[in-house]
Amino acid sequence: MKYPALLLFCVILSMACQAQRFVTRDAQISFLSETPLEDIQAESTESSVIFDMATGQLAFQVPILSFHFPKALMEEHFNENYMESERFPKASFRGVVEGLDPSKEGEQLVTANGALEMHGVSQDRSVAGTMVRDGDWWILETQFEVACVDHQIDIPKVVSENIAEIIEVTVRAELKLK
Repeated sequence: MKYPALLLFCVILSMACQAQRFVTRDAQISFLSETPLEDIQAESTESSVIFDMATGQLAFQVPILSFHFPKALMEEHFNENYMESERFPKASFRGVVEGLDPSKEGEQLVTANGALEMHGVSQDRSVAGTMVRDGDWWILETQFEVACVDHQIDIPKVVSENIAEIIEVTVRAELKLK
């Protein structure tokens, strides 16, 4: 399918027609693999996010091929050897935001409980972060860790000192009222 993010939006939008929904198609997701020998960073600005304020439902989807690295060879290895992007073209999170008072302006500490699917493996996650209400906008930010083994991402022994077993993920999404 050429536009999986669009399909995700259509499905979720059809679920609750009366609710206030906040969306973006350009959320920023970055990750860092930090080791004593080498730091590996990548970023995507092509993640789609939808937040249904009435139900607290939150859904993220990011095309794996949208992650870009400082070195082309890193990007090639990431897509071909580790993430197998042709076989597993996207990562997603679907869950519910808890601890949010939609009537309050300003920053609030929240937790999103749901499933993170990556590399064909779904894992239940509880992710802490902040949401900031600014009129018709919500700004969502979080930072969390993902263990490669949890998503069956194999790291060959020959490069195991260059790639961290635990990857730090940072997310920033500016969601506009739809």
